[in-house]
Amino acid sequence: MKTHPNLIDYVRRFGVLAGIILLAVPAKANPIPLPEKSVTPEISFIIAFAILLEVICIWLILRRSRRPRFFILWLIGLHLLTYPSFLCLLWLLQDMRPAFAVVSGEGLVVLIEGGLIYLICRFAAPAKPELTAPSIAKCWLASFIGNVCSAVAFPILLAIYDHFAPV
Repeated sequence: MKTHPNLIDYVRRFGVLAGIILLAVPAKANPIPLPEKSVTPEISFIIAFAILLEVICIWLILRRSRRPRFFILWLIGLHLLTYPSFLCLLWLLQDMRPAFAVVSGEGLVVLIEGGLIYLICRFAAPAKPELTAPSIAKCWLASFIGNVCSAVAFPILLAIYDHFAPV
């Protein structure tokens, strides 16, 4: 009989990861520059495109799992909660080194988004009930990969915008 890891096992695994991340604070990890730009319609489009890229990554990873109808809309709606929360967290952590603030905020967003995706897939009416629901670990992995894709795409999109934007 196959046993599944319980929630405590997942908390222990991610506790080790959180401990490793927190060790970067005394090491004063290399700060990354956070550009201060006003939110223009173009910047809003870049943010929306980066979030859409994240949503597509999550959808692709979980495509063989049980998901609710209109899963992409669920994920976009989820970002209406998590993205402003991320910005609030960055504002609260503004006195810290920028790299640590961003990593802490993204890590927390990955955990929260992964948990919410897990709950959505478990409790919302599925489009294909014959498929198995994704595990919490798979949801966290999907959230992590989606956030990495989004975080990598955002500065690239900003650089492209800065290159082509009129001075």
